Amino acid sequence: MRSPRSPELAGLGAIQAFFEQPPIQHLGLELAVCWILECLLDHDSYPTALMHDLSDAHPKLRLSETVLQQAIHFLDHEGAISTYSQRCPSRGRPRRMLHLQDTHRQAALELMTPWRHWLEENEAHLHGGAHAPSSGFHPAAHPAPGCRPGVLPAGRQ
Repeated sequence: MRSPRSPELAGLGAIQAFFEQPPIQHLGLELAVCWILECLLDHDSYPTALMHDLSDAHPKLRLSETVLQQAIHFLDHEGAISTYSQRCPSRGRPRRMLHLQDTHRQAALELMTPWRHWLEENEAHLHGGAHAPSSGFHPAAHPAPGCRPGVLPAGRQ
């Protein structure tokens, strides 16, 4: 008979805690692009603020610096954003501000419906202590044939 303090029982308790308090989820590339577009639809911003704003608006979601830079590169390559420098009195160097181009505003708006649906669906799982995360936590869980998860199709990178 195992003692109540055995690692196996403590491990099962940790698994129960996982379901009661799900860990923070990191956005993939496609979802990061949607987050950036949502922010830029409201106002120009800079990369660090985008990361902080995500954790403030959606406490269980995060965005890595690497994925953020990939998403910014993708949007820049698409011609959806432009950048400019903005001096800040409290900083020694100017910030690289991101601006959504008017020519891509409608396309960004069209992405907001599926993006917000994803947020609602998956935040219910994150906050509700759901027993299993939906496939929405992995933006490319079921990619098209020939595509790797988390990688946009050729010609879009």
